[in-house]
Amino acid sequence: MFKSFIKNIPSYKFWLANLVFWLILNTLAASFNYRIAMHYERPSIFSDIWLEYIPWWGNWALIAPLIIAVTATIKFDRQRSISFVLNHLSIMIIVFTFYWALTTIEITFIKSGNVTLSEILISLNRIWLSPLHMDIMVYLAVLGTGYAITYYQSGKEQILKNEQLAKQLIQIELQSLKSQLNPHFLFNTLNTIASLIRLERKTHAIKALSELSMMLRKVLENQNKQMISLRQEIDFIESYLTIQKMRFENKLETEVSIEGECNHCEIPFMLLQPLVENAVQHGCQLESNKNTLSMNIQCNSRQIIFKLTNKISETDEHKGFGIGLKNCHQRMEKIYNNNFSLSLKDLENGYFETLLILPTGATNV
Repeated sequence: MFKSFIKNIPSYKFWLANLVFWLILNTLAASFNYRIAMHYERPSIFSDIWLEYIPWWGNWALIAPLIIAVTATIKFDRQRSISFVLNHLSIMIIVFTFYWALTTIEITFIKSGNVTLSEILISLNRIWLSPLHMDIMVYLAVLGTGYAITYYQSGKEQILKNEQLAKQLIQIELQSLKSQLNPHFLFNTLNTIASLIRLERKTHAIKALSELSMMLRKVLENQNKQMISLRQEIDFIESYLTIQKMRFENKLETEVSIEGECNHCEIPFMLLQPLVENAVQHGCQLESNKNTLSMNIQCNSRQIIFKLTNKISETDEHKGFGIGLKNCHQRMEKIYNNNFSLSLKDLENGYFETLLILPTGATNV
């Protein structure tokens, strides 16, 4: 307990503020008595009255920080409430023994300049006749202030711990969602490569495996990251589109345009890839031989705007959120606190638009 008490002694800043506080109280008390003396025309000197009150108020400047340290050391426990009360009664007796002894010596020295036994007895008698209940009230006030400070700090620490636990939970949930994307993306890409092999397009299959190898390396490099630069995400998408172009050949054309300073903006890793994959999967069902997939990205100081336009088959029943899209939506809810927009809508002439708007910064990761 003693080590804990020493550890909880307030900093020097608190001691200085505490000293100023008790000196102000001493000054107010001296001023009050000086004005009373002036009112009744009793000769008085303010500095003498101020010095006379120093033993009563000034000593609290020494004792109060120690009481604060006690409140931080002895925590209230309902199961040990009797022990709690007895401990404080013992400490109060020790504090007042020290306080009254110190006050007696100081009063004796201020009054006579000599600390003799007879003078000490006179000072003790004066203390005995003083309103001792005021000292007890001051002690209880300091004790209550100490526990108020202690519980306030404990509350702040608990809030901080709760915030840290909430962030850790979000990180775990995000990691789980991200890990779900990897096998989903890998399964679809391997199916694409398998199709190339079945069609005996070995050169394309080898190139596709090379692109997949680079993509998997990026997945491994960023497995512990939630956010990456937009440039890295676009490179990842371009590798994916390279594989899909080899599969669908003339059936898939891509247009990518970037406006604004976007390369250093950060977004969740593999957030855009499922959106692009969704567009490719629906576009490949076209009866015609041309599916133009247009991807436009705009960035400013507040938002990242991602617009994806592709043509879909008239017989394609677009279901909205598939596994990948649903996963992305859940991740954005965790990261951006619903401060985002994702819309999927049909346009004219059989086109379909995916519009994603993200805020720059202000995330939970």
